[in-house]
Amino acid sequence: MSEKTYAVPGSISRRRFLHGSAAAGAIMALPGATLAQAEGQLLLWLPGGSDLFCKIHTGLLEGFSSSANLGPATTVCGLGQDTEFTQALIGSITAGSPPDISMLWDSPVSLGAQGAFMPLDEMMKNSKIGIDTWPAGLLSSCQFKGNTYGLPVTAGVYTMWYNEELLESKGIPSDRASFPKTWVEMRKLSKEFTVWDGDTLVSAGFMPNRIPETMAIWSALNGGMLFDEANLKYMLDSEQNIEMMNFFLEWLDEEYKGDVNLIDRAGNFKEAYPDASSGLGPAFREGRQAGLISGSWLMGDIYADPVPTFTRWNMAPIPVGPSGTTAVSGTWPNWFVIPVGSKNPQAAFDYLSYLAIEGSVEWYQQIPDVPTNSQVSLKAPNSLIENRGAEFADDLTAFLATQAAIVTPMWNSPSQSFGNDQMARAMEKIYTKAASVKDALSDAQSAAQAELDRVMAG
Repeated sequence: MSEKTYAVPGSISRRRFLHGSAAAGAIMALPGATLAQAEGQLLLWLPGGSDLFCKIHTGLLEGFSSSANLGPATTVCGLGQDTEFTQALIGSITAGSPPDISMLWDSPVSLGAQGAFMPLDEMMKNSKIGIDTWPAGLLSSCQFKGNTYGLPVTAGVYTMWYNEELLESKGIPSDRASFPKTWVEMRKLSKEFTVWDGDTLVSAGFMPNRIPETMAIWSALNGGMLFDEANLKYMLDSEQNIEMMNFFLEWLDEEYKGDVNLIDRAGNFKEAYPDASSGLGPAFREGRQAGLISGSWLMGDIYADPVPTFTRWNMAPIPVGPSGTTAVSGTWPNWFVIPVGSKNPQAAFDYLSYLAIEGSVEWYQQIPDVPTNSQVSLKAPNSLIENRGAEFADDLTAFLATQAAIVTPMWNSPSQSFGNDQMARAMEKIYTKAASVKDALSDAQSAAQAELDRVMAG
């Protein structure tokens, strides 16, 4: 292990972290939480995940530590999701007892900009995972004012999923090259599959987007953005975004009776998973929906309960909007950071280097989160080969690599979660006709910008 040392930001302001002190005490209440690890013995925190997910990461860290002749490594998996995990992590940092490495399911930018995570740029300069080995749009989710506060080691890559068999039943070509290239074409194709029985939606083609976390993708596809990182400005009510939401609203009115409640009573048409609140099944897997946007993680879940009623599904690029000119994709990354106060920062970075290349390949084989570093040579997951054959699996893996290379900048605001919440509220108002598109986006813009300004003021 190198003897280099790296500068670390100054002490963390407890005022800026708000509930940091309370969270420090809360760590002990979380099952299995270990406050600190000895020098040379890596400690990794994971928010949660399936048993398989935890086992994969435990094995990867132990294997690396053994090969690097480090002391025993510890992986703590299942410390809580979202706010609970974040508060525990903040508390450990303010208490001076953080893990050496932490995984995040939210952008590192906000806490990194406030001094919670080590900038990695100096270590990256002389490593095999330098700045130029990552897709720029993806790495931007970790960067703020010239500093890189984390690494998007793997990511769920968003694409359009579609039912080949359903298209072919209408005599429509089902190959990827024939999939609609524009929103207008996709909306036209959608009508072929949308059937109502009175006010009951029997089947559908495609849907106006209702997933807030993917709105940055749709905005970029229409030539816009939700957040201008260079100027620290939200753009929620830009002309492109107003046009985007008007397009979606007109689509809802024309094809879906203008009523999202009628859609939701008929099944989950937003995502390919059962709806937790209603218990309704996913229309896509039930063969009642031609397609939808989803992440590559669905490859690992598609054959779980409920098993699809069809065999042949495929992926295609997300179509471009009326004011858009360029195809883009997007991701929900698995971010990794080195908290300030890590006892083993160089060993932690060495592990991230290993995880980004060698470790991510094993990860992808078992859970299909796509490795994002450009040096990784992907092989199709065995489970996909077993279910769909080697030719399809290899083709899909190559396609996902092309999509990972064209991700649009997203997850890059210092007040990311708050901005997402404001976009979600605006969408709810628009789709339920509680406010006009312009007014809803204007209100969201004002609130998101005010919170960003507050965060930046410290």
